[in-house]
Amino acid sequence: MRWQLFAVVILGCAGSSAPRTARTTGAMAPTAQASAELRFASRDLTTQVTCPDAAVRIDGAVICASEAKAQGLTIVDLGDQWTPTLFAPQADGTAPNFRATYLALANDRGLDGKPLGDTEELAELYGVVPSLAIARTRLADDERHACNDQVVAAPILLLDKPYAQDHKDVIAGANATRAVLAKQLEAARVKRNLPDLAALANVPELAATYARWKKVDDLHRGLIAAQQRLVCEHFLGAKDADGSMTWRTSNAVELFQRRNFLMPNERLDQETREAMQLDSRELDFRLALRILRERVVDATGLIEDGTASGGPQPILGRMLDPSPMRAARGGEAPLLDGAPDLIGAATEAAAKELGWTSPAEVRAFFERHPQGLRVAISLPAAPAYHTTHMDLSAEIDRGDIWYDEVPIARNVKHRPTLTLFVTENGKRRPLIRWPTTIGGWSDVRMGDGYVVRKWKESDVGPRVWRDLYAAPTWMPPPTTPDRDLVKNNYNGTWSLKTDIMGPGPHAAFGMTLLVHHQVVKLKDGTERFDDNGIGTHGSASVTSIVNGTSHGCHRLYNQLAVRLSDFLLHHRDHLVKGETPEFYQRIVRHKGTFVAKIKTRGYLYEMTPPVPVTVKLGNIKSARKVPPRDSAPARPD
Repeated sequence: MRWQLFAVVILGCAGSSAPRTARTTGAMAPTAQASAELRFASRDLTTQVTCPDAAVRIDGAVICASEAKAQGLTIVDLGDQWTPTLFAPQADGTAPNFRATYLALANDRGLDGKPLGDTEELAELYGVVPSLAIARTRLADDERHACNDQVVAAPILLLDKPYAQDHKDVIAGANATRAVLAKQLEAARVKRNLPDLAALANVPELAATYARWKKVDDLHRGLIAAQQRLVCEHFLGAKDADGSMTWRTSNAVELFQRRNFLMPNERLDQETREAMQLDSRELDFRLALRILRERVVDATGLIEDGTASGGPQPILGRMLDPSPMRAARGGEAPLLDGAPDLIGAATEAAAKELGWTSPAEVRAFFERHPQGLRVAISLPAAPAYHTTHMDLSAEIDRGDIWYDEVPIARNVKHRPTLTLFVTENGKRRPLIRWPTTIGGWSDVRMGDGYVVRKWKESDVGPRVWRDLYAAPTWMPPPTTPDRDLVKNNYNGTWSLKTDIMGPGPHAAFGMTLLVHHQVVKLKDGTERFDDNGIGTHGSASVTSIVNGTSHGCHRLYNQLAVRLSDFLLHHRDHLVKGETPEFYQRIVRHKGTFVAKIKTRGYLYEMTPPVPVTVKLGNIKSARKVPPRDSAPARPD
């Protein structure tokens, strides 16, 4: 079905005491027939309502939230001012300070309204859901699509390795060999009056030479095709599409990966090569589906993505996440009674009802509704165990561990995982199982200024999630080396790594933090909540989650960390504490002198009661069963 009605919902000034029944004025009756006719109309239908939570139904009727609920409909916000619940305004109108920054980043802009550069935008992988305006703009970029249409992408599949900058010399040698062999083979072709070089494959004395040339020529053609795609995306200059592999191409590959929600490793890996086979409109369509998915997740309060059972399912036949995000490495077997993929089913239902079944359909929807709108749609019913306060608990399995005295490379088969459970009628059911991280070897600054390698241990035993921070900041402890807090600007200057301190998607804690508190029972019957610096949090270090290592904390992919926090806010009683003032200052001396200042720890929600978390010992593979003697207390990343 299609949404034919363009509705501008005028929000009333009244608060929660405003009438909940929609009243329309000065407009055509929003019937299904009028809605269908409007598909061909030259003007828009404007419907005004007085309830502040109005939405448009599939037949064009404008209804309030209470009516939508009574009709079994779910309101999904498709406007450009949407944020996850984590950053949404409260009933009193207050909101996290970071909300304005979130909305700016969602539109690839800074707080000053100016467009961000390529290296600053594309924050989807780091927990910021792009605005639908971004998808609208990309789908309507006919010049970019026309450029991509001219690229013959098939040779990209001839690449046999995840080529990157570290293959620069190998590729340069292959190109030199290609030129020499091509000259020899061309002379042989002319001498034998053959139509092309491929005909030389049937000449016995030249077949081996031709095979050598063909291999390096395939490499060259594959790289050229990949670079042409990157040129069309404006990530690479046309002069650099020369079949070489420099840092410019590697950087452009990472930008392509970030734009298309692939692992940002700067390498032409298999998933990136396959993505480059797709039409650019298809890639933009998948972006729109990912955006819709997060809007649906927020509207429904779902978290069940299939990772606890058979894995995430395709949405309209498409897998929207890279493979490392779809499974917990070493623990892919379905868990007993694990929840199925409810998010995928709900997103596909929403896409079909909206008519978002192809790039052309989504583009047409955007053209009809350029300002976005709130829609009331029919989605699969939520599970019976979904309530406003669920009996939730979590387990963190630390996986395979070697307590070596010195760092040694290991092939870890069972990586750390986080599993969230709900208990209903005495039965414990896994809802999700996500890859996470534990501590390992890390640089630590000693009191005398020297930096040494020490083991960072992740605490084992019962803990609780009480404090949930939106847009948390990270205050580097004294053990963090100064050199880790500055960055090379590659123009002769150095600067402070303010991004890593946050708040923001590139902060050490990512977009959200759940502190691990140890509950200590006191003699007077009260409880003390001890914080050893460990937490479950998002992370911009996407590849570290694949490797399963951190400085002691349990990292999650940022978008999943936000989903987890939103789920807790939907389904767990909590108090809104608001912004937590903080005064932190540190003088950083490396490649200059810099002053690091932090004024807030983040926007605090307090779980009441806290959510129990058990950190399991894991599989200790080494002969030594306790951390190394020179271990250091773990601290957040």
